[in-house]
Formats: sequence, structure tokens, C-alpha cells
Amino acid sequence: MSRIRLWWMYWRLTGIILLVVIAALAANSYVSNGGFERALVPEMAKKAATVGVSVRALMLKAVDQKIAFHELYGVEQTFEEARTDNRDFGYMAATDTQGTILYQQGKAPEGAEAYFRRPDTLARLESTHVTGEFTRVGSQFIVSLPIIAPDHALGLLHIGIDVGFVDRIVQEMWFDVLVILVVALFFTFELLNFIAGSRLEAGLKSLNSVLERGGRGDFTLTPTRASDQAFGGVRLLLENAMARINAGILALTKDVEAAQREPAHERKERMSTITTSLEDLRKRFKFGQVATESSANSRLAGVRAPLFGFLLAEELTRSFLPAYVKSLMVPIPGLSPQIVVGLPIVLFMLIVALGQPHFGAFSERIGHRRTMIYGAGIAAVGFVATALAFNVFDLLLWRSVCALGYALVFVSAQGLILTYTTAETRAHGFALFVGAFMVATVCGPSIGGILADNIGERATFMISAVLALASILAIRLLPEDAQRDPNKKAVVVPRLFEVRALLFNSRFMTLTGLAAVPAKILLTGVCFYLVPLYVVSMGTTPAMAGRILMTYAVVMVLMSPLASSLANNRENREWLVAAGLCLSGIGGLLMLVDGSVPWVFAAVLMIGFGQSLSITAQSALVSDHCKEEMAHMGDQTVYGVYRLVERLGNAAGPLIASGLVIGLGYQKSFIVMGAMVMTCGIAFTLIVRAGRRSALATSIATATAE
Repeated sequence: MSRIRLWWMYWRLTGIILLVVIAALAANSYVSNGGFERALVPEMAKKAATVGVSVRALMLKAVDQKIAFHELYGVEQTFEEARTDNRDFGYMAATDTQGTILYQQGKAPEGAEAYFRRPDTLARLESTHVTGEFTRVGSQFIVSLPIIAPDHALGLLHIGIDVGFVDRIVQEMWFDVLVILVVALFFTFELLNFIAGSRLEAGLKSLNSVLERGGRGDFTLTPTRASDQAFGGVRLLLENAMARINAGILALTKDVEAAQREPAHERKERMSTITTSLEDLRKRFKFGQVATESSANSRLAGVRAPLFGFLLAEELTRSFLPAYVKSLMVPIPGLSPQIVVGLPIVLFMLIVALGQPHFGAFSERIGHRRTMIYGAGIAAVGFVATALAFNVFDLLLWRSVCALGYALVFVSAQGLILTYTTAETRAHGFALFVGAFMVATVCGPSIGGILADNIGERATFMISAVLALASILAIRLLPEDAQRDPNKKAVVVPRLFEVRALLFNSRFMTLTGLAAVPAKILLTGVCFYLVPLYVVSMGTTPAMAGRILMTYAVVMVLMSPLASSLANNRENREWLVAAGLCLSGIGGLLMLVDGSVPWVFAAVLMIGFGQSLSITAQSALVSDHCKEEMAHMGDQTVYGVYRLVERLGNAAGPLIASGLVIGLGYQKSFIVMGAMVMTCGIAFTLIVRAGRRSALATSIATATAE
């Protein structure tokens, strides 16, 4: 049985579990939402009746002052205030005892006048009892309350609840259900990976090792570790069979040796043939030796769980952070409010960008596991302090603390992956790293937006702090750092002259300046800054912003593996980067069509599609474009400068976006940033093609000269 077949069994089992979980959640959501829909309108009608009682009391108070009911002043203004405070109210009216409208505010539903004069409606004047009964009239649910003075009835107060508002609430609930289903899918997968993934991987590897050794005639016995118990029963059967073979060979060997010690004239016939056959058997097969197996894979799988938990803590804040900053705004001389809103994001990205080279060396020195614990603890303190922030000044300080913790965890997790992998397994290791990051990006913004809507931004920051602390418990399960290999190159911080040389290198800057930096500017400027603010400014909620950002992450998760499989040579990578930049730019240009929420969804969807194509290929192109520089400066230096410049693009995105918002507004800012990235994609394509033609012409000229 091959390792691929074993893994196929594991994935089928995982798929079945995920399907069961999703089916259960879907059924529960359908039943719950059905009950919610049935209870929603009656509850809103009760609220309308409660508001109506207050409005009616004001009208009766005026009548008590000897003002005629049909001559009351300011009734429409009172209705308008009530509708402003209650967005679900589409219409309010007061009628006399005959159903004639005396006062009204808002748009009356079709058939309202006929309803007001209906006998069953006027019959409500006979009772002072207030209920939450409602009647569907046109596009509204009407709640009617009697207005009765001590000595006689005055009329009826009618409050209309907009059916469209109710439908929007139900739609929002279904959106939330869909979001929770998607998040539950990814959460379940991560939970399976955390609880059983590393054990199953170790068990599969161990079982596969036994099968492979037996298939090639190696019957040596290996000690069973605790991590191998996932398939312990099957392995035990195989090991018992191998033990019987070893015991038989040992018994045969002893019999042959005993027979050889007998006098020559007493030896059995054909003894030499038996001895030769036994020696031949030993040459063809292995017996009795003890083999050891590496557990690096299981340790590597163990890194993903704490990394996912910590990244999720930060991603929870993504959809509502700009709005939270806006709520803490205080005037800062010389800075517009739009720039101030972007400052915490800029500062966070800047600290991560500039700190990572230094934190990498720090992590190597004190140990990756310990650095992860320090980083998660520092970030937890930052989240708590952010939740308690008084204004934007101390918020900047606390977000800097979060950035410090984030950078420490990020670089130490990368260090652990480098420690637990070889050159052959490094791609698999970083796939785990990127997978944890992308799943956190799928789950975090959407759930964070829902939490912010329901419990508030400050409480959601507290939940982020709890998640960061919980990740420490998972980090502590990781094994202690092994002693550093003295032959391994230490992490070095790029020197200033190396940075300067690369910044003035045309090949390096073609890739970095025209591809990596624009992609990051678009990501942070549009997704982290413009989308949360613009969506909320249109009257929607942070939950909607979270759903939109989740779309970006889901597209990245689904498309990145496909893009990786296509990026198998330099030419393909260059086309992928160019196409990705142009598609990302088209995402911003879609706002030319319309600025509504569906088009924001479409824009972010297109940006995610484009980024999934380009980002995967960019890193590989560094080695393609800068072979000479890597030979001279070393891989670490070139990639270090590349990552530094790329992350500076992260920091620049919100600043550029905020500057555009000041002069152009939100919608045009999307368009300008999209056009900028698309222009960079076209320029990258032209320069790369020109370089390819030049290289081809040079090679032809050289071949001709020879």
C-alpha cells in the first residue's frame, strides 16, 4: 500500500467528517433561521407598539391642555424623530375616528387609506388594550394603536414597518449563516489537523514505512513511538508478522550454527547447501536490525495550530479597525481625519517590515519557541490595551505593541519551519505556513465583523487577546528548540550598501517596484483601508465588510494552488505576474460601473483572483531575475531586501488610499488605485518582453560570432 493511497484514505475520511459537520450546521441553521423569520415581524411589531405608546402619550398630553386633536402642532416632527431613531419604520400616521388621515410622515403603502377606514381597523377604538398585532398592507406591516382620551375616543395611531427592511434583516441573517458555514468548514479542518493531523501524519508515515520495508525485504523491527498510535493496531499486526519472521530466521540460524559445531562425520547431508542458502537469504533480506524514523513531519504539523490561532486573533480586527479608529478620532494639527484613520495600519505594517530582519536574528539567538511565546504574550497585552484605548494617540501605541508581537511570532514560526525541514521538504513546510495564514484570513474578518456588530469593537479586541493567549498554550506543546547547528548560516540583516545596490538594480526593481510593491499597496490600501470605511459609510455594517474581505481570502485559498502548479518556468511566472496585476487593477476599475455593495464584492473578488496569480510567482521570479546578485550577495540578502521593500508597500497602501480619499472620495480612490496597478502590470509586461528580446538577440549574435 503506497503512501499516496494512505493519504487518499485520510482525505476521504476528513471529507466525510467535514460533510457531516456542514450538513448538521446547515440543518440547524435552516431550522433556526426559519424560527427567526417567524418571530422577527411579531417582535418588531411589539417594538413599534412600545414606541407608539410613547408617541400617543405626547398627543394625549397635548389634548389634556385643551388643544383639539385635529389642531395639534409638531406631530409630523415627532413622527420624523421616531422614524429617525427606528429605521424599520417606513410610515407613521394618525387618523380620526372615521379613518381620515390627520397627520402623516413617510411614504404611505398602497391601500393605506382603505385600510384605515376598514371596520375591523376602526373596531380597535373600542379597547384601550395595546397589543403587537399587525396587518400586511402593501409593502408594510401596519401596527394600529387606539388614541383614547378619558371621556371619548380620538382616533388611531398607525406605524408601518417596511417589509423591505425586514427582508434585509433576514438576508443579513442568511449571509451570516453562510459565512458561519464557510468558517465552520475551515475551522473543522484546522481542528482535525490540530487534534489528529500530526498524529495521523506520523501514523501514516510509520505504517507506510513498515509496508515499504516489508515490500523490499527489510524485516527489521522499529520501536513504536506514542505518535505512531493512529494506526497502531494495523502496525502491530505487521510488526508481529515481521517478528515471527525474525524469530524463525533466528531459530534457523541457531540450528545451523549448532549443526556446524558437530563433528564432521556426524553432520547432516547437504549442510553446506543449507548454510549457503541461509547466507543468500541474509543478503537478500534484512532481519533483526533496529531502525529509527524521524518525527520532523509531526513536529512541523504541530506549528500550524498555534500559528493559526495567533493569526486569527489579528485577522478578527481587520474588518472594523478603521471604523474603530474613526470613533476615537481627535484633531491632529496638520493631518486630515482620513490620514489619521490609516495611521494605525501604516504603523503596524511599518514595524513588521522594518523589524523582521532584526527579530529573525533575535529568534535564532534565544530560540524560536520562546520567541513565539514572547510575541503572543506581547500581542495579547496590545489587544487588551487597544480595547481600553481612550483616543487615537494611545491607540497608536497599543497597535505598535500588537505589531511587535505579530512580527516576533511571524519570524519565529518561519524559523521553526526552516528548522524542521530540509531543502526537499521546505516547499511542503511553507505550504503549511501559508495555509495557516490564508485560513485565518478567511475566518477572521468575517467573524470579527459579526462579533463587532453584536458585542462591539472593544469586546472583540478582548476576544483577540484571549485567542493570542490561547495560542501560547499550543506553542508550549511544541518541542524545545534543538541546539543550533554551527554549520548553519546565521540570519543576517542586509547592510545599507547592499540595499542601495539592489534598489538601483534594474532587474530587481522591475520585479519589486512594478509587481511586488503595487500588489501590496492595493491589498492594504483597498482591502484593509478603503473597503471597511466605504462599506460602513454606505450605511451597512462591519459584518458586511468582513464578508467582502472573506471573499478575497477564499479566492486566494482556492486559486493559489492552481497558480503554483502553473508557475513551473520563468516565462509562465512572468505571465502570471503580469496577468495578476492587470486583473487586480480591473478590480479597482469595476467601481466605474457602480459604487454599490455588490460591485465592491466584485472588485474584491477580482483583486483576490489577480493577487492569487501574481503573488505565488513573484518570489520565484526573484531568483530568476537576480541570479548574479544572489551569487554575489547571497540568497538571504537578496530575499531580505525584497521582503523589506515589499512590506514597505504594505505600509504605503493606507497612506496613498487616505490621500486619494481626501481629494477624490472613496469610489474614485478605488478607480485610481486600480488604474495605477494595471499600469504597473502593463509596464512590467513591456519591460520583461523587451528584456527577453534583448537576451535572445544577444544569444543569436554570440552563436553567429562563434
